[in-house]
Amino acid sequence: MAVRRRPRTKFYFVLGAIVVAIAVILVLLLGTPHTVAVEWSSAEFDNSFDMLIVRDEIVYEAKNYGKTNYIAVEGQLVNVGDPIAEVYEWGYNDETLSKLLELQKTIMQYQMDVIRADVIDDALIDINNRIDAKATEIQQAIFDNNSSVLLLLQRDMEALLDERMAYLRKNTMSDEQLSDYYTQESELLTRFAKWRSELNANESGIVSFYFDGCEALMNKQNIGGFTKEALEEVFEGKTIEIPEKDKAYAPLYRVVNGNEWYVVLLSEKSIPEMHLGNSFSIIFEDYLDTQYTGLVYDVSVLEQNAGYVYTIIIQDNIGPLLGERRVSARLYGVQESLSIPKSSVKTVDKVDYVETIEGEYVPVLVIADKGDKVLVQTYQGQAALEIGQLIRR
Repeated sequence: MAVRRRPRTKFYFVLGAIVVAIAVILVLLLGTPHTVAVEWSSAEFDNSFDMLIVRDEIVYEAKNYGKTNYIAVEGQLVNVGDPIAEVYEWGYNDETLSKLLELQKTIMQYQMDVIRADVIDDALIDINNRIDAKATEIQQAIFDNNSSVLLLLQRDMEALLDERMAYLRKNTMSDEQLSDYYTQESELLTRFAKWRSELNANESGIVSFYFDGCEALMNKQNIGGFTKEALEEVFEGKTIEIPEKDKAYAPLYRVVNGNEWYVVLLSEKSIPEMHLGNSFSIIFEDYLDTQYTGLVYDVSVLEQNAGYVYTIIIQDNIGPLLGERRVSARLYGVQESLSIPKSSVKTVDKVDYVETIEGEYVPVLVIADKGDKVLVQTYQGQAALEIGQLIRR
Protein backbone atom coordinates (compact mmCIF):
# COMPACT_ATOMS: atom_id res chain seq x y z
CA MET A 1 0.00 0.00 0.00
CA ALA A 2 1.15 3.52 -0.83
CA VAL A 3 2.09 5.61 2.10
CA ARG A 4 0.56 9.18 2.18
CA ARG A 5 3.00 11.83 3.28
CA ARG A 6 1.91 14.70 5.43
CA PRO A 7 2.74 18.17 4.03
CA ARG A 8 5.59 19.86 5.74
CA THR A 9 5.45 23.33 7.27
CA LYS A 10 7.55 24.72 4.38
CA PHE A 11 4.81 23.75 1.91
CA TYR A 12 2.18 25.76 3.75
CA PHE A 13 4.54 28.71 3.97
CA VAL A 14 5.16 28.75 0.18
CA LEU A 15 1.44 28.27 -0.56
CA GLY A 16 0.55 31.13 1.74
CA ALA A 17 3.07 33.43 0.05
CA ILE A 18 1.55 32.65 -3.36
CA VAL A 19 -1.97 33.41 -2.11
CA VAL A 20 -0.82 36.71 -0.60
CA ALA A 21 0.94 37.70 -3.86
CA ILE A 22 -2.20 36.96 -5.90
CA ALA A 23 -4.28 38.98 -3.46
CA VAL A 24 -1.92 41.94 -3.71
CA ILE A 25 -2.00 41.81 -7.52
CA LEU A 26 -5.81 41.69 -7.51
CA VAL A 27 -5.96 44.65 -5.15
CA LEU A 28 -3.58 46.62 -7.37
CA LEU A 29 -5.48 45.73 -10.51
CA LEU A 30 -8.99 46.21 -9.20
CA GLY A 31 -8.53 48.82 -6.54
CA THR A 32 -6.15 51.24 -8.26
CA PRO A 33 -7.43 53.01 -11.45
CA HIS A 34 -5.39 52.75 -14.66
CA THR A 35 -3.98 56.15 -15.47
CA VAL A 36 -1.91 57.72 -18.22
CA ALA A 37 -0.13 61.06 -18.52
CA VAL A 38 -1.24 63.65 -21.06
CA GLU A 39 1.48 64.20 -23.68
CA TRP A 40 2.26 66.69 -26.46
CA SER A 41 2.51 65.32 -29.97
CA SER A 42 1.98 66.06 -33.66
CA ALA A 43 -0.05 64.39 -36.42
CA GLU A 44 0.32 64.55 -40.19
CA PHE A 45 -2.69 64.52 -42.51
CA ASP A 46 -2.30 63.72 -46.21
CA ASN A 47 -5.30 62.62 -48.22
CA SER A 48 -7.10 63.20 -51.53
CA PHE A 49 -10.80 63.85 -52.03
CA ASP A 50 -13.36 64.56 -54.71
CA MET A 51 -14.82 67.98 -53.90
CA LEU A 52 -17.16 70.65 -55.23
CA ILE A 53 -16.33 74.31 -55.74
CA VAL A 54 -18.64 76.99 -54.36
CA ARG A 55 -18.02 80.59 -55.42
CA ASP A 56 -19.01 83.86 -53.82
CA GLU A 57 -20.80 85.15 -56.90
CA ILE A 58 -23.88 86.95 -58.17
CA VAL A 59 -25.64 85.55 -61.22
CA TYR A 60 -27.46 88.06 -63.40
CA GLU A 61 -30.46 86.82 -65.31
CA ALA A 62 -32.20 88.64 -68.12
CA LYS A 63 -35.11 87.90 -70.38
CA ASN A 64 -34.17 86.05 -73.50
CA TYR A 65 -32.98 88.58 -76.06
CA GLY A 66 -32.88 88.44 -79.82
CA LYS A 67 -29.13 89.03 -79.83
CA THR A 68 -26.34 89.55 -77.31
CA ASN A 69 -22.94 91.10 -77.93
CA TYR A 70 -20.52 90.57 -75.08
CA ILE A 71 -18.30 93.53 -74.32
CA ALA A 72 -16.37 92.07 -71.38
CA VAL A 73 -14.35 88.89 -71.85
CA GLU A 74 -14.28 85.72 -69.77
CA GLY A 75 -12.14 86.19 -66.65
CA GLN A 76 -11.97 89.98 -66.97
CA LEU A 77 -11.84 92.06 -63.79
CA VAL A 78 -14.70 94.58 -63.86
CA ASN A 79 -15.64 97.46 -61.61
CA VAL A 80 -19.03 99.00 -60.90
CA GLY A 81 -20.39 100.60 -64.07
CA ASP A 82 -18.14 98.76 -66.51
CA PRO A 83 -20.04 97.53 -69.60
CA ILE A 84 -20.68 93.79 -69.69
CA ALA A 85 -22.82 93.24 -72.79
CA GLU A 86 -25.07 94.82 -75.38
CA VAL A 87 -28.45 93.13 -75.73
CA TYR A 88 -31.08 93.52 -78.44
CA GLU A 89 -34.80 93.12 -77.88
CA TRP A 90 -36.91 90.75 -79.96
CA GLY A 91 -37.65 92.43 -83.27
CA TYR A 92 -34.00 92.97 -83.99
CA ASN A 93 -32.93 91.40 -87.27
CA ASP A 94 -29.62 90.92 -88.99
CA GLU A 95 -31.00 92.28 -92.26
CA THR A 96 -31.27 95.75 -90.75
CA LEU A 97 -27.75 95.43 -89.37
CA SER A 98 -26.49 94.43 -92.83
CA LYS A 99 -28.12 97.52 -94.32
CA LEU A 100 -26.44 99.72 -91.73
CA LEU A 101 -23.00 98.19 -92.27
CA GLU A 102 -23.34 98.41 -96.05
CA LEU A 103 -24.44 102.04 -95.80
CA GLN A 104 -21.50 102.92 -93.55
CA LYS A 105 -19.16 101.28 -96.06
CA THR A 106 -20.74 103.38 -98.84
CA ILE A 107 -20.32 106.54 -96.77
CA MET A 108 -16.64 105.86 -96.20
CA GLN A 109 -15.99 105.15 -99.87
CA TYR A 110 -17.81 108.36 -100.89
CA GLN A 111 -15.83 110.38 -98.35
CA MET A 112 -12.46 109.01 -99.49
CA ASP A 113 -13.00 108.43 -103.23
CA VAL A 114 -15.12 111.48 -104.07
CA ILE A 115 -14.84 114.33 -101.60
CA ARG A 116 -11.27 113.59 -100.41
CA ALA A 117 -9.96 112.02 -103.63
CA ASP A 118 -6.98 114.35 -103.98
CA VAL A 119 -6.31 114.90 -100.29
CA ILE A 120 -3.11 113.54 -98.72
CA ASP A 121 -3.86 113.09 -95.02
CA ASP A 122 -1.06 111.73 -92.85
CA ALA A 123 -3.39 111.20 -89.88
CA LEU A 124 -5.75 109.12 -92.00
CA ILE A 125 -2.82 107.19 -93.47
CA ASP A 126 -1.70 106.35 -89.91
CA ILE A 127 -5.16 105.06 -89.00
CA ASN A 128 -5.33 102.93 -92.15
CA ASN A 129 -1.88 101.49 -91.47
CA ARG A 130 -2.94 100.49 -87.96
CA ILE A 131 -6.09 98.87 -89.36
CA ASP A 132 -3.99 96.88 -91.84
CA ALA A 133 -1.60 95.78 -89.08
CA LYS A 134 -4.49 94.66 -86.90
CA ALA A 135 -5.95 92.69 -89.82
CA THR A 136 -2.58 90.92 -90.16
CA GLU A 137 -2.66 90.04 -86.43
CA ILE A 138 -6.16 88.57 -86.79
CA GLN A 139 -5.11 86.50 -89.81
CA GLN A 140 -2.10 85.16 -87.90
CA ALA A 141 -4.25 84.26 -84.86
CA ILE A 142 -6.63 82.35 -87.14
CA PHE A 143 -3.69 80.58 -88.81
CA ASP A 144 -2.26 79.65 -85.37
CA ASN A 145 -5.71 78.58 -84.14
CA ASN A 146 -5.24 80.97 -81.21
CA SER A 147 -8.90 81.55 -80.41
CA SER A 148 -8.12 82.97 -76.96
CA VAL A 149 -6.94 86.30 -78.45
CA LEU A 150 -9.39 86.60 -81.32
CA LEU A 151 -12.08 88.38 -79.34
CA LEU A 152 -9.62 91.00 -78.07
CA LEU A 153 -8.22 91.51 -81.56
CA GLN A 154 -11.74 91.87 -82.93
CA ARG A 155 -12.51 94.57 -80.40
CA ASP A 156 -9.27 96.36 -81.22
CA MET A 157 -10.27 96.32 -84.87
CA GLU A 158 -13.76 97.65 -84.09
CA ALA A 159 -12.20 100.50 -82.10
CA LEU A 160 -9.92 101.39 -85.02
CA LEU A 161 -12.79 101.33 -87.51
CA ASP A 162 -14.82 103.58 -85.22
CA GLU A 163 -11.81 105.90 -84.94
CA ARG A 164 -11.56 106.15 -88.76
CA MET A 165 -15.30 106.71 -89.14
CA ALA A 166 -15.26 109.52 -86.56
CA TYR A 167 -12.18 111.10 -88.14
CA LEU A 168 -13.69 111.12 -91.63
CA ARG A 169 -16.97 112.53 -90.41
CA LYS A 170 -15.16 115.34 -88.60
CA ASN A 171 -12.72 116.18 -91.41
CA THR A 172 -14.88 115.76 -94.52
CA MET A 173 -17.00 118.54 -96.01
CA SER A 174 -20.54 117.31 -96.60
CA ASP A 175 -22.40 117.69 -99.87
CA GLU A 176 -26.03 116.86 -100.73
CA GLN A 177 -25.32 113.17 -101.41
CA LEU A 178 -23.30 112.69 -98.24
CA SER A 179 -25.97 114.46 -96.21
CA ASP A 180 -28.54 112.05 -97.62
CA TYR A 181 -26.35 109.12 -96.59
CA TYR A 182 -26.02 110.55 -93.09
CA THR A 183 -29.82 110.87 -92.84
CA GLN A 184 -30.31 107.22 -93.82
CA GLU A 185 -27.65 106.16 -91.32
CA SER A 186 -29.31 108.18 -88.55
CA GLU A 187 -32.65 106.46 -89.18
CA LEU A 188 -31.08 103.01 -88.95
CA LEU A 189 -29.11 103.94 -85.83
CA THR A 190 -32.31 105.24 -84.19
CA ARG A 191 -34.02 101.94 -84.94
CA PHE A 192 -31.12 100.08 -83.40
CA ALA A 193 -31.14 102.30 -80.33
CA LYS A 194 -34.73 101.20 -79.60
CA TRP A 195 -33.66 97.56 -79.70
CA ARG A 196 -30.32 97.85 -77.94
CA SER A 197 -29.52 98.15 -74.23
CA GLU A 198 -26.17 98.09 -72.46
CA LEU A 199 -25.77 96.03 -69.29
CA ASN A 200 -23.21 97.31 -66.80
CA ALA A 201 -21.61 95.70 -63.74
CA ASN A 202 -23.33 96.43 -60.43
CA GLU A 203 -20.32 95.32 -58.38
CA SER A 204 -16.64 94.62 -58.77
CA GLY A 205 -15.28 91.15 -59.46
CA ILE A 206 -14.37 88.70 -62.18
CA VAL A 207 -16.93 88.29 -64.95
CA SER A 208 -17.81 84.90 -66.40
CA PHE A 209 -20.29 83.76 -69.02
CA TYR A 210 -20.10 80.00 -68.33
CA PHE A 211 -22.85 78.20 -66.37
CA ASP A 212 -23.36 74.58 -65.32
CA GLY A 213 -26.93 74.88 -64.03
CA CYS A 214 -25.91 74.47 -60.37
CA GLU A 215 -25.32 78.14 -59.55
CA ALA A 216 -28.54 78.53 -57.55
CA LEU A 217 -27.68 75.60 -55.28
CA MET A 218 -23.89 75.88 -55.06
CA ASN A 219 -23.95 79.37 -53.65
CA LYS A 220 -22.18 80.85 -50.63
CA GLN A 221 -25.50 81.57 -48.94
CA ASN A 222 -26.33 77.84 -48.89
CA ILE A 223 -23.19 76.74 -47.05
CA GLY A 224 -24.22 74.78 -43.96
CA GLY A 225 -27.54 73.77 -45.52
CA PHE A 226 -26.49 71.30 -48.22
CA THR A 227 -28.23 67.93 -48.26
CA LYS A 228 -26.61 64.65 -49.18
CA GLU A 229 -29.01 64.12 -52.08
CA ALA A 230 -28.33 67.56 -53.57
CA LEU A 231 -24.55 67.22 -53.36
CA GLU A 232 -24.63 63.73 -54.86
CA GLU A 233 -26.62 65.06 -57.82
CA VAL A 234 -24.04 67.78 -58.41
CA PHE A 235 -21.23 65.21 -58.21
CA GLU A 236 -23.09 63.22 -60.86
CA GLY A 237 -23.24 66.27 -63.13
CA LYS A 238 -26.97 66.88 -62.87
CA THR A 239 -28.42 70.38 -63.19
CA ILE A 240 -31.35 72.10 -61.53
CA GLU A 241 -34.59 72.07 -63.47
CA ILE A 242 -35.95 75.52 -64.32
CA PRO A 243 -39.68 76.01 -63.70
CA GLU A 244 -41.66 76.65 -66.88
CA LYS A 245 -42.67 80.14 -65.74
CA ASP A 246 -39.01 81.15 -65.38
CA LYS A 247 -37.84 80.02 -68.82
CA ALA A 248 -38.42 83.47 -70.26
CA TYR A 249 -35.34 84.46 -68.27
CA ALA A 250 -31.89 82.96 -68.52
CA PRO A 251 -28.50 83.51 -66.86
CA LEU A 252 -26.53 86.11 -68.79
CA TYR A 253 -23.34 86.51 -66.76
CA ARG A 254 -21.99 86.21 -63.25
CA VAL A 255 -19.62 88.38 -61.23
CA VAL A 256 -17.32 86.35 -58.98
CA ASN A 257 -15.31 87.32 -55.93
CA GLY A 258 -12.00 85.99 -57.24
CA ASN A 259 -10.25 86.04 -53.86
CA GLU A 260 -12.78 84.18 -51.72
CA TRP A 261 -14.17 80.78 -52.69
CA TYR A 262 -14.87 77.40 -51.16
CA VAL A 263 -14.49 73.65 -51.65
CA VAL A 264 -17.08 71.24 -50.23
CA LEU A 265 -16.41 67.65 -49.17
CA LEU A 266 -19.15 65.06 -48.58
CA SER A 267 -17.98 62.24 -46.30
CA GLU A 268 -19.75 59.20 -44.88
CA LYS A 269 -17.44 59.17 -41.85
CA SER A 270 -16.25 61.84 -39.47
CA ILE A 271 -12.83 63.31 -40.30
CA PRO A 272 -11.39 64.65 -37.00
CA GLU A 273 -8.81 66.78 -38.81
CA MET A 274 -11.65 68.71 -40.47
CA HIS A 275 -12.39 70.85 -37.43
CA LEU A 276 -13.24 74.53 -37.61
CA GLY A 277 -10.23 76.76 -38.19
CA ASN A 278 -7.80 74.01 -39.12
CA SER A 279 -5.65 74.81 -42.15
CA PHE A 280 -4.49 72.68 -45.06
CA SER A 281 -2.26 73.04 -48.09
CA ILE A 282 -4.37 72.20 -51.14
CA ILE A 283 -3.28 71.15 -54.62
CA PHE A 284 -5.90 70.49 -57.29
CA GLU A 285 -5.32 67.52 -59.56
CA ASP A 286 -5.38 69.33 -62.90
CA TYR A 287 -3.60 72.45 -61.61
CA LEU A 288 -0.47 71.11 -59.96
CA ASP A 289 1.56 74.30 -60.43
CA THR A 290 -0.46 76.23 -57.85
CA GLN A 291 -0.69 75.46 -54.12
CA TYR A 292 -3.51 77.02 -52.14
CA THR A 293 -4.10 77.34 -48.40
CA GLY A 294 -7.56 76.66 -47.01
CA LEU A 295 -9.25 76.89 -43.61
CA VAL A 296 -12.14 74.71 -42.46
CA TYR A 297 -15.05 77.14 -42.60
CA ASP A 298 -18.09 74.99 -41.79
CA VAL A 299 -18.82 71.51 -40.47
CA SER A 300 -22.34 70.13 -40.93
CA VAL A 301 -23.62 66.84 -39.54
CA LEU A 302 -26.29 65.38 -41.81
CA GLU A 303 -29.53 64.06 -40.40
CA GLN A 304 -30.13 60.35 -39.76
CA ASN A 305 -26.39 59.63 -39.61
CA ALA A 306 -26.14 60.29 -43.35
CA GLY A 307 -22.61 61.67 -43.08
CA TYR A 308 -20.78 64.96 -42.85
CA VAL A 309 -20.30 68.01 -45.05
CA TYR A 310 -17.02 69.90 -44.65
CA THR A 311 -16.51 73.31 -46.25
CA ILE A 312 -13.06 74.88 -46.66
CA ILE A 313 -12.58 78.56 -47.48
CA ILE A 314 -9.73 79.62 -49.80
CA GLN A 315 -8.78 83.29 -49.87
CA ASP A 316 -6.57 83.39 -52.93
CA ASN A 317 -6.88 84.09 -56.66
CA ILE A 318 -9.30 81.56 -58.14
CA GLY A 319 -7.50 81.71 -61.49
CA PRO A 320 -8.27 78.79 -63.83
CA LEU A 321 -10.82 77.33 -61.40
CA LEU A 322 -13.26 80.13 -62.29
CA GLY A 323 -15.39 77.74 -64.36
CA GLU A 324 -14.76 74.46 -62.49
CA ARG A 325 -17.29 72.68 -60.27
CA ARG A 326 -16.16 69.07 -59.68
CA VAL A 327 -12.50 68.79 -58.67
CA SER A 328 -10.07 66.35 -57.09
CA ALA A 329 -7.73 67.81 -54.50
CA ARG A 330 -4.93 66.67 -52.23
CA LEU A 331 -5.03 68.08 -48.69
CA TYR A 332 -1.97 68.17 -46.47
CA GLY A 333 -1.49 69.52 -42.96
CA VAL A 334 0.37 68.99 -39.67
CA GLN A 335 -1.15 69.62 -36.24
CA GLU A 336 0.39 69.78 -32.76
CA SER A 337 -1.71 69.33 -29.64
CA LEU A 338 -2.36 67.28 -26.50
CA SER A 339 -2.04 63.53 -27.07
CA ILE A 340 -3.95 60.86 -25.12
CA PRO A 341 -4.96 57.21 -25.68
CA LYS A 342 -8.08 56.80 -27.77
CA SER A 343 -9.52 54.59 -25.01
CA SER A 344 -9.49 57.56 -22.61
CA VAL A 345 -12.11 59.39 -24.65
CA LYS A 346 -15.69 58.66 -23.61
CA THR A 347 -18.87 60.01 -25.17
CA VAL A 348 -22.09 61.11 -23.51
CA ASP A 349 -24.88 62.88 -25.44
CA LYS A 350 -22.53 63.33 -28.43
CA VAL A 351 -19.96 65.14 -26.26
CA ASP A 352 -16.47 63.65 -25.93
CA TYR A 353 -14.72 63.92 -22.55
CA VAL A 354 -11.89 62.48 -20.46
CA GLU A 355 -11.77 61.86 -16.71
CA THR A 356 -8.83 63.06 -14.62
CA ILE A 357 -7.38 61.04 -11.77
CA GLU A 358 -9.21 63.40 -9.41
CA GLY A 359 -12.52 62.45 -11.01
CA GLU A 360 -13.04 65.70 -12.98
CA TYR A 361 -14.72 65.40 -16.38
CA VAL A 362 -13.04 67.49 -19.10
CA PRO A 363 -14.83 67.97 -22.46
CA VAL A 364 -12.44 67.56 -25.40
CA LEU A 365 -12.49 67.93 -29.19
CA VAL A 366 -10.70 65.16 -31.08
CA ILE A 367 -8.71 66.84 -33.86
CA ALA A 368 -6.59 63.96 -35.18
CA ASP A 369 -6.67 60.16 -35.13
CA LYS A 370 -3.31 58.37 -34.81
CA GLY A 371 -4.61 54.84 -34.32
CA ASP A 372 -4.30 54.00 -30.60
CA LYS A 373 -3.85 57.67 -29.74
CA VAL A 374 -5.69 60.87 -30.61
CA LEU A 375 -4.88 64.56 -30.51
CA VAL A 376 -7.39 66.64 -28.57
CA GLN A 377 -8.16 70.23 -27.71
CA THR A 378 -10.11 71.52 -24.74
CA TYR A 379 -12.81 74.16 -25.01
CA GLN A 380 -12.33 77.79 -24.04
CA GLY A 381 -14.09 78.51 -20.77
CA GLN A 382 -14.21 74.80 -19.84
CA ALA A 383 -11.92 72.65 -17.70
CA ALA A 384 -8.44 72.30 -19.20
CA LEU A 385 -5.75 69.64 -19.44
CA GLU A 386 -2.01 70.05 -18.95
CA ILE A 387 0.98 68.13 -20.22
CA GLY A 388 1.87 65.44 -17.66
CA GLN A 389 -1.57 65.48 -16.03
CA LEU A 390 -2.91 62.02 -15.19
CA ILE A 391 -6.18 60.87 -16.70
CA ARG A 392 -7.99 57.55 -16.60
CA ARG A 393 -7.49 55.17 -19.45
